[in-house]
Amino acid sequence: MSTALLEVEDLAIRFRAGNGHIHAVDGVSFALGRGETLGIVGESGCGKSVTALSILRLLPKRGADIHRGAIRYDGQDLARLSEREMSRLRGNRLSMIFQEPMTSLNPVLTVGTQIAETVRRHRGASKAQALAHAIDMLTLVRIPDAERRATEYPFQLSGGMRQRVMIALALACQPDILIADEPTTALDVTIQAQILTLIADLQARTGTAVVLITHDLGVVAETCSRVIVMYAGRVVEAAPVSALFANPRHPYTIGLMHALPHLDDAAPDDGTRRRLAEIPGLVPRLVKPIQGCAFAPRCSMATDQCRTETPPLDPVDPVHRVACWQVPR
Repeated sequence: MSTALLEVEDLAIRFRAGNGHIHAVDGVSFALGRGETLGIVGESGCGKSVTALSILRLLPKRGADIHRGAIRYDGQDLARLSEREMSRLRGNRLSMIFQEPMTSLNPVLTVGTQIAETVRRHRGASKAQALAHAIDMLTLVRIPDAERRATEYPFQLSGGMRQRVMIALALACQPDILIADEPTTALDVTIQAQILTLIADLQARTGTAVVLITHDLGVVAETCSRVIVMYAGRVVEAAPVSALFANPRHPYTIGLMHALPHLDDAAPDDGTRRRLAEIPGLVPRLVKPIQGCAFAPRCSMATDQCRTETPPLDPVDPVHRVACWQVPR
């Protein structure tokens, strides 16, 4: 995608652990176009959040290491920017909604003050202008009685309202890119749907490109245009959402699809319950580089080649790429 707003190329991230390293991300590449919604899906520990934090350069300065690769925003290599230059982008052109708002919001500042501080820092607004904009943002994310809520502290708000505050904070400066890291975690189903609808509505209004990180394939199906599937720090499949759900190709993606609950799985008349499908085995430890396909120990299709040679993420049709030796090209 030559006109991509964001390009991640062959990204590899390690964390120091004792005398060795944890290889959290290994060779991840993807691109994000203007106004697009890209889903990154995979189970916990697959490297989704680490990839997101690396884009904003929020990885721990001690212990984390971008071993190789490049992250380019609008043609700029973010790894080459100074911390001062990066801080001008972060929260302004690049923004993020974190998993848990209670640990992301400052507990001793009102929510209005926190949004206003971002606007003052990046937009040079006066205190009164910034606070007025903060109230407008709270109204935009459908928080009732926004003027009063702006004077309240995070602990005084419900989980759904705190997540709305996080969205207002992330969008206060109308960023080009919004990274939403599990934005509906710990929320009930009704509030989840409201939050996802809100993000989609605001995206349509502002033209912001969104990277949606989740383990929920249902969320991806409802909100994203393209999706990449990660496993053990690697991208194993990448496709438009419609193509992925119509014809998943990688054995791991197929396993995830089969593990989704369906209405047909409801208890039959005799009172017994059908067991949900599961992927056998365990996720590999990442304390050393993985030889071959990371999914091979859990895959019924694996051959000696799978166990010894790393499959490239190659196209199997014009829009669908898969990292599997057993998928016909």
